[in-house]
Amino acid sequence: MLNAKIAFRALRTRFVNHRPFILSHLLTSRCNADCQTCLWKVPATAAADELTTDQIVELYRTAAGAGFCLLVLWGGEPLLRKDCGQLLRAAREAGLKTTLITNGWWLEEQAEELMPWTDRLMVSIDAVGQKHDTIRRCPGLFERLDRGMQQVRRAYPKVFVIANVVLSRLNSDALEEIAEYSKEHANLLSFQGMNETDYGHAFREIDLAKVRLSPEEEDQIAERIAAMRRGGYRLSDSGAYLSRLGTVEGGYRCHFKKVSVRIEPNGDVLDCTKTAVPLANVRQTSLPEIINSPDYDDFVKRAESCNRCRDFAVVEVSNLWEGRGLWSAIKTLT
Repeated sequence: MLNAKIAFRALRTRFVNHRPFILSHLLTSRCNADCQTCLWKVPATAAADELTTDQIVELYRTAAGAGFCLLVLWGGEPLLRKDCGQLLRAAREAGLKTTLITNGWWLEEQAEELMPWTDRLMVSIDAVGQKHDTIRRCPGLFERLDRGMQQVRRAYPKVFVIANVVLSRLNSDALEEIAEYSKEHANLLSFQGMNETDYGHAFREIDLAKVRLSPEEEDQIAERIAAMRRGGYRLSDSGAYLSRLGTVEGGYRCHFKKVSVRIEPNGDVLDCTKTAVPLANVRQTSLPEIINSPDYDDFVKRAESCNRCRDFAVVEVSNLWEGRGLWSAIKTLT
């Protein structure tokens, strides 16, 4: 799925201007599920200060004009917003490649609105069957997700489907079963360690003692994942990322903020080196002004000294920046 435009932009970011080309947009923090490992969601019925449809369309147009070429649309659960299909279309028409991340509850019924404008679909899977619903505290979710994935694979074969698994004590015994399921329903499977900190305004406490794997357990899981890859499963996780499992922090320098800008539902651009302190807001300052400001440059420099994130995209891109895990990082980006 890598094309010349994205490859050129990535190389330019790495070797020329260090300006980001991925727009990571949390469309909403609201979610219909209540996942036991999730740090950044609020109830689906909560009042929300979110960018309007028109503001988001303008954001995507401006981002494309500033050199961004990839949009990652997520949440919360982005399909809670009825304009999600319209926004994906606006992004594509602006010239952005699109990735949609969803729990799949509304995937089947909204596929016709969403999939024509979606390049990559990432679905969250914690287990197969009822266990998935228990972990996500959302009865009926797996059945609806399964139907949606089947429809996408059948009716929209050009959409690249990724199944994403957050590793925890709740699903550590189900990884091989998930891999077997994903072989039939997804193009690629990714495993990632559970983040234990978040930097946004939707942060909530979770029961870490119940859900967090020990470093020793994660090391054992990394070996199992490596064995899956040797067994022929299509996995995104590089050896460099798997070596990161089992550690709370360390093992890389963060270069991700040179590549990607995260926009919160209310338009804040977070400074993830500070808790809930926005660097700017796209309602008041345009995205090009933000990323070309001295404040953004200072933020990127501060971020280099942080390595708390366990998200596979952050780690893999940071590895790529330093020449490690090249192929896996390319798959992560594209």
